[in-house]
Order: sequence, then C-alpha cells, then structure tokens
Amino acid sequence: MKKLLLTLVPVVVLSGCISPKTYVDPSFSKASYQDVKSVQKKYSSNVIVEFQRNGEVFEKAHQEVRNHVERTLRATGVIIPSSENPEFSLKIVVNNLADLGAAAAKGFGTGLTFGAAGSLVTDYYEVSITYIDNSGKELTKKYKHALHTTIGNKKAPFENVNPTSPADAFGSVVEQVILNFITDMQNNGLLTLARKVQPVHS
Repeated sequence: MKKLLLTLVPVVVLSGCISPKTYVDPSFSKASYQDVKSVQKKYSSNVIVEFQRNGEVFEKAHQEVRNHVERTLRATGVIIPSSENPEFSLKIVVNNLADLGAAAAKGFGTGLTFGAAGSLVTDYYEVSITYIDNSGKELTKKYKHALHTTIGNKKAPFENVNPTSPADAFGSVVEQVILNFITDMQNNGLLTLARKVQPVHS
C-alpha cells in the first residue's frame, strides 16, 4: 500500500528526515458506523475488488483494497464476506486519479530544499460499488473521495483534521466509502432489518 502514493518516493530518497503527512478530506464522509441500521442476521456476500490508477488496473493493490473492504463490511454488522453460497455480490472498483508527473516534480523540489519549500499533493479517488443480486440484476452507486499529503514545511490543508500515514489514510477512504454505500442502500430499502434479500428493480 505504501507504493500507491508514488509521489512520495523522490522526497524519501533525497532526505530521510522529511516525513509525509496525509490528511483524509473531511467533506466526503457522510455516514458513520452509528448510522448503519442493525439486521436480524448478517448477509453473506461475494466480494470482488479492483484497484485502478488513472483508469489502468493496478493488481498489486487489489489485496490491500480487499483487506480494507472486508474489514469494514464485517465491522458494520450487516455483511459477512463469503464466497460460499453468497446471497449477492458486491463489486468495488477504486480508481486513483493522480498526475504522477506533476506530483513527482513537487516532491523532488521539496527534497532539494530539504523540506523548506514544502509541497501539497492531492490524490483523488472515484469509487463504484455494484450490488448484484442472484438474478444478475445490478445496482451501482458511485462515490468520490480525496487524500491530501503535505511534504516538508507546508501548512495542513484542513483545521481539526489529524494527519496520518498514507497507508492508514487510504484505509480510511475505503472505510468511509463503504459506510456511505451501506447507509445509502439501507435508505433505499436494501440490506435492512428484513432478512429477505430484496431484488434489484430495473
């Protein structure tokens, strides 16, 4: 997961004393675990994940994404990831949108000044989550998110948001998107208290 934010590599190479600080954009989180409605019995779901960088599949990150997705699903108390007799499938595609060239140049400049100049790099994410019932009908919801990483002497992009590592910040992005999805589905009458798995209406 550390390699997902390649923009940080030049700085780390040039100066080990410059540590990146990553901030999870607070404007995209719409739900918390407290907003998730409990169910009588957890649903079982096959989970399919894919990570992309600027629309190109990046398989090395698939397992990291899966770990975050499955951990969050279990924590909601609504869904248990399972490939054995699943009641439906969830396909999660995470696309990292980043200008790697420009970001690397910023990092290189910061490294040359040993952090005095400072720089800010933003990684945008587009996430699509598709609910597929056993008849094959699909319902897709799309979400956006962002991470902001400061390197060197750069002011934090937000007040009252604690910085973390790039890896932990990415995990928070996935977690928040999954929570948004679960609450949206429940507001649509799916994944609710009723044990019956509702079909997707076309």
